[in-house]
Amino acid sequence: MQFIKKQTTEPIDWNVWFTVPPDRRTFNYGTDCSSLPRIREAKQFLIDEQHSLCAYCQQKIDIDNSSIEHVTPKEHNKELSTSYFNLVAVCNKNQVKDHLTGKFHCDRERGSNIIPPVIFYSNTKSVANKTNFYFTAYASGEIAAKPSLEITIRNQIEAFINILNLNHSTLKDNRAKGALRGMTAAYSSLPDKSHKKSIFWRKQYDRILNNQFHPFREYLLVYIGSKIGLN
Repeated sequence: MQFIKKQTTEPIDWNVWFTVPPDRRTFNYGTDCSSLPRIREAKQFLIDEQHSLCAYCQQKIDIDNSSIEHVTPKEHNKELSTSYFNLVAVCNKNQVKDHLTGKFHCDRERGSNIIPPVIFYSNTKSVANKTNFYFTAYASGEIAAKPSLEITIRNQIEAFINILNLNHSTLKDNRAKGALRGMTAAYSSLPDKSHKKSIFWRKQYDRILNNQFHPFREYLLVYIGSKIGLN
């Protein structure tokens, strides 16, 4: 659930990264992916572009635990299967099935299902004085579509969350217990009338906003934003 700002033109080496020996530019990732000797360079570019965060769940990713994802699935549009503007990096390895539903999350759960391209919508980006337009976040680690959304948009956001299983039990635990619990404990330890307590969440918001590499960044900004009056 992060906003991914693509360059206006593809990277200078993109065609080289998607050239199959001896010298053929491929437009069919499904057929040619195993024959691309420099595909790791393309994946690393995408990881760096996303500040080492999964495009969908915002867990930390690196070259070895991630995969290249087609926002429009290659099964539905072969010509877009090697297009820079359709490719992102997502978490792939070390996933476990949800102990309640038996499902994975992100690309491993999605398969070739169509999802709304929410990650390319600029309103999915939190800023200094406003949180993103689409999501709400809870202390439990759950994310949901904002109730105030117009029904057709809300349906798209709910489909995005459900198809990618972004409320997988591990993701919720990692958000609530791994990312949020320490801040909540620090806040609770401050004296009730302390000046530090009155500005605590604003400082946390600014700190995370300025760290584009922070895991679960958008979840935290939306959750903390609700505490400081952002919408």
